[in-house]
Amino acid sequence: MIGETRQRDAVDAARGQVADLIGAKDPEEIIFTASGTESNNFAIKGLALAQQSKGKHIVISAIEHFSVLNAARTMEKMGFELTLVPVDKYGLVNPQDVMKSLRKDTILVSIMQANGEVGTIEPIQEIAQITRERKIALHTDAVASCGVMPLNVVDLGVDALSLAGNQFYGRKGVEHCG
Repeated sequence: MIGETRQRDAVDAARGQVADLIGAKDPEEIIFTASGTESNNFAIKGLALAQQSKGKHIVISAIEHFSVLNAARTMEKMGFELTLVPVDKYGLVNPQDVMKSLRKDTILVSIMQANGEVGTIEPIQEIAQITRERKIALHTDAVASCGVMPLNVVDLGVDALSLAGNQFYGRKGVEHCG
């Protein structure tokens, strides 16, 4: 019992540290997973399934990490519809293209914060303003950006964010979805 209490205290402390790192208001919002892929899967599938009574339309960018794309494709097999928003030659998502892709039954938008291959930083705050006005959940994959650039979930305006601890000096296999 004492060992369990220490383990729980250690996890709670780590949850608090991650919440502080990303500006989350409540450490209970932090969920630890085994990988960035698992975090993205958890966010996409969980948000979609939790809101399916409101609609079944998901919007992602055409250059999302395969874990986001595969999770969205899995949701298609379950009766959801998917729209891929194009990017320009620099890999940049135009918020107006996101807005044009939205429908009455759109329940989720997922756009990565930064592209690890080309370095493009997406306009998440602008996209968040669009989704908030329409009460649509917004997820961002911040695996490539956490620890490299400032990251605050409140300032970004996202409902869910995936990151990977091994990207900012954490141990491999310790990932987070907040």
